[in-house]
This record gives sequence, C-alpha cells and structure tokens, in this order.
Amino acid sequence: MIEVFYINENDINDVAELSFIVGKMHDEALPKYFNKTTKAEHLRIIENMIKDENAQILVAKNKEQVVGFACLCVQKNEHKGYKVNKIGYIYNFGVDESFRCKGIGKKLVESAIDYFKDNECEAVDLNVFMFNRGALEFYKSLGFEVIDVNLRKML
Repeated sequence: MIEVFYINENDINDVAELSFIVGKMHDEALPKYFNKTTKAEHLRIIENMIKDENAQILVAKNKEQVVGFACLCVQKNEHKGYKVNKIGYIYNFGVDESFRCKGIGKKLVESAIDYFKDNECEAVDLNVFMFNRGALEFYKSLGFEVIDVNLRKML
C-alpha cells in the first residue's frame, strides 16, 4: 500500500536520487538547454528546500521505500493582473519508473493540492517541457489546463 508523507531526514538521499533521475531525463532530452545535472546538486536542492518555510516535500512510500516525490512551494502572486493572490507551485515531481501507472502520481498530486488548500492557495501551477508528453497528459487528466506556452531561441 502506497502512502504519502512529508519528507523526513531518512528520505533525503532517496528523494535526491529520484530528483537526479528526473533532472537527467531533462538533460538528455534537451542538452542544448541544460547543463549536466549531478546527484550532489539535487541533494543540495532537497536540503535547501527542507529549510525553506515556504516549501514542503512530499514522499510516496511503498513500505519504507521512497517511490515518488513532489517538491512544493507556496508563493504570493506579484502579478496584479491575475485573480489569485497565493499560488501553490509544484517545483519538481517524479515517480520511480518501476512504480509508474499505479496511481502514485495521482496520489502525490492530490496530497499536494490538499497541502496548498491548507496553506490558502487559490491555484496550483507547474511547468512541463514539451518533450514530456506523458507528463503533460497526466496533469491534464487531473484537471490542469495549459494556459501559456514559453518559447526560447538560443543565441
């Protein structure tokens, strides 16, 4: 049975490892946009997020094994033209490849939404790179809408 928890000290290395795998996937798909990521970099990011009062990391566990994670941030909206004042942001997200398509990602997103509601957020934002069609379809199946598209030209 998969359960979702807030990260604890014992989970840090496992979450950093899964985060590294996600980062490496992006490096390989878009090498001209990303520097090669390192495990040490992901460990540093996870450790910094734990110290940030506006951040939280959720972990999905199968017994004691970390099989998924979601890095969350709560942000005040500085753009006065938008209707929301406080936004929940899914900064990073991943499920161990051998545990995908078992409802773990959905459980993590639902837990993230509960966390954001508890923190008085009015919306949840996240980014998906266009090469990652599976992630795009996954989020759309959970009610997320594509509201903008960022374009880039390398010079």
